[in-house]
Amino acid sequence: MNPMFEVKHTNPAGLWTSPRITQMVEVQGARMIYLSGQTPTDADYKVRSSDFRRQAHSVYDNIELALRSAGATLHNVVKTTTYLTYAWNIAPLREVRLDRYKDLQSPPANTLIVSDEEPSRIVVLTGN
Repeated sequence: MNPMFEVKHTNPAGLWTSPRITQMVEVQGARMIYLSGQTPTDADYKVRSSDFRRQAHSVYDNIELALRSAGATLHNVVKTTTYLTYAWNIAPLREVRLDRYKDLQSPPANTLIVSDEEPSRIVVLTGN
């Protein structure tokens, strides 16, 4: 962990808890890095597998690649937002997420949004 900043993961009393989630992450004295939404595409903008789990791992590979370019790792991630088109992919996504964060004491905070609409029919904007 970078001694220049402090990250505190908590699950405040009164909120639902699970080993796979963190309800709140507090960061003090940190440099902020924002990533655009990542997809399972490679540098040639090709999706190399139709398997959902492999695609999910490819997304995490892309996130790690971007973080490394800034001198960061998944250990430095404090919040993610995940968008799924189909609810049946929640369980395999959780498996991949747990695998990718297995070396962390606590996973980052996460918001999961599921829309059974075709991606071409929805617009999603996030802001900070």
